[in-house]
Amino acid sequence: MQQKTFTKYLFAVLFLLQLPMAAHAEDKYRPVAVWPFIYEDFTDARILVGPTNKVVKAKANIHLRNTTLWFISGRDNKTKLEAQPGTINQVSFPNGDTYYNVANKMCKVISEDTINGKVMRLYEATSVDMEDFNKKYQMAHMGVAESSVLGAGFADFTTSVANNNALTREDMEPLVTKHIYYILKDGETFEARESEILKHLDDKETKKTYRGYTRSAEVLYGSRKSMLNVYKTFFLKE
Repeated sequence: MQQKTFTKYLFAVLFLLQLPMAAHAEDKYRPVAVWPFIYEDFTDARILVGPTNKVVKAKANIHLRNTTLWFISGRDNKTKLEAQPGTINQVSFPNGDTYYNVANKMCKVISEDTINGKVMRLYEATSVDMEDFNKKYQMAHMGVAESSVLGAGFADFTTSVANNNALTREDMEPLVTKHIYYILKDGETFEARESEILKHLDDKETKKTYRGYTRSAEVLYGSRKSMLNVYKTFFLKE
């Protein structure tokens, strides 16, 4: 029954991966012939899918190429498939991490609070910095144009690395990641960037205070620390 549920709700992308998983090292990830995942291993996850939030349990991980959910399926218990963006509503992992679908990205809950009976959250979407990746590997080591290894072409790139040992794990530097933050307020989720933050502050005085805050403090919109400070200072108010 569980497999049927996945067949119904999770539409497979044509990827069969039987290669070693990428290791996790703080904010950087070492690629090992396949695109890295947030977690070192696929672990049992509680997944809410479809319009009725059907509960499905499977070993899963978050893929850093497009911030999507991947899960293990098939009789061999090795086939790794990517869930179609938008079909997954929520994922909870054994370590306590929870992800929600925000703008078709699986975004981690960094902070969850209740203000005046309403849930507020700060989300983080993590992905590989493609510019950094292109500079380090695609052009320098493979000698191919960037466009040829994006999308489906990336499978050829990873297969070449794996089969020809063009790059070993030791040869490859950690990949740099980048982050986008979102805030849930009053049932609406918006990207945590200056124009959107100002739009969702309650009054003119608060907006003025925020502008002064951004001048006196270095606000980095891709930094978890900065966004936590903004979230706590300007949105967690009774």
